[in-house]
Amino acid sequence: MKLSTAILSSAFVLAPLVQASPLTDRDIVACPAVIMPTPPVVAVPSGTEVSGLELSDQGGIATLTKVGLEAGWNFGNGGLGYPWCPTSSWLNIVDSIRPWKPLVWGASQSTTTWKAGYSKYLTASATKTYSESDVFLACKPIGLTAAEFAAAPKWTLFLLTDGTLPTATDETLEKVEVKSCVKTKLFVESVRVVRGPKDLCSH
Repeated sequence: MKLSTAILSSAFVLAPLVQASPLTDRDIVACPAVIMPTPPVVAVPSGTEVSGLELSDQGGIATLTKVGLEAGWNFGNGGLGYPWCPTSSWLNIVDSIRPWKPLVWGASQSTTTWKAGYSKYLTASATKTYSESDVFLACKPIGLTAAEFAAAPKWTLFLLTDGTLPTATDETLEKVEVKSCVKTKLFVESVRVVRGPKDLCSH
């Protein structure tokens, strides 16, 4: 099948990924052979320690780092997955009685309440237990020296559902420095235009 030269074209077709019978050519996701760098999800606004850092995956934990995930995003079915094709990991919200909900990456999509898209803030829709929120909590992990953190900052991310900063550790925050936690928002930057010799590769 001839693939479009638009790297982020939404016109590709996804065949079923789970079949009772062995996979055939018709069951395979059609993806471009080369994935160009695409917009990261960045921490905003400016003026905080985490401003400009990018959403990343550190051992299955959602984090903010200098260089994050830039292989495209899948916003299907109320999710946030990467890479865009074929998607192998989804950002999921972990259930917690605390207003700061852990965020983890997993092969299965369990969270279907994200509101996301290019040039939009990442937002968690309201559920039975909390209201809609586009605010996140970023905290320094325990165990890094000041020099290590300065060279390669890595902030652990949580969804913040009531706007309250934590003042003491609990079972959810036991691996982070509570006093370091700051509020932030996550913005999915706009799609960059990639042009070839004949201006054919654009979106």
